[in-house]
Amino acid sequence: MRHGIEYCPVSVGAELVGDRWTLLVLRELLLGSRRFNDIHRGLPGISRTLLSARLRRMRAHGLVERELDGGGRPEYRLSRAGAELEPVVWQLGEWARRWAFGDPEAEQLDGGWLLWRLGQFVKVAALPVRRVVVEFAFHDPDELGWLVLAPGEVSACRRHPGYEVDVWVTADQAEFHRVVAGTGTLAAARRSGLLELAGEPGLVAAFPDWFAWRDGG
Repeated sequence: MRHGIEYCPVSVGAELVGDRWTLLVLRELLLGSRRFNDIHRGLPGISRTLLSARLRRMRAHGLVERELDGGGRPEYRLSRAGAELEPVVWQLGEWARRWAFGDPEAEQLDGGWLLWRLGQFVKVAALPVRRVVVEFAFHDPDELGWLVLAPGEVSACRRHPGYEVDVWVTADQAEFHRVVAGTGTLAAARRSGLLELAGEPGLVAAFPDWFAWRDGG
């Protein structure tokens, strides 16, 4: 297969992974999404048809593998070649944070997507041995959401999950977007009063350690 006119590896690499959606599909797979619906949920703005086409193209180029789970349902995983793109994806994000990333726009504020992304940052080994339910009350705009955290289960919910809440998080939504994106920190948000934690003291103290924050702390 010819890759453009230039005999240049950068040109070939840009053709294979240089479009927006391919890079973002790689991001979702790196964050642990395996099923089509999970990948789609993490990519606001992409149609299911376009996502299917991107996955087919990535499989054809050897970046993604499609397998069936024990129930015969399809799952997608990065191939060895795709997995080796991990530093490229994260370094691009780090570069953007330093040079081209501002505050979230009003249309980018989405509490459901925010909790879905936060759920992907959970450090399962750091969770309590019992189920913990965290309620998030965002304002400006106002939204409610829940994370159910348990060994073997991490769920982001738009409706009350039916369990007793253990920890309450009240936050300015834009500020929490910054925290999750890595341009702000949980500690700074709490100091400024833009984020408050409440609940059992031991769980509140442990809450920051349950997630792999993008700022590294």
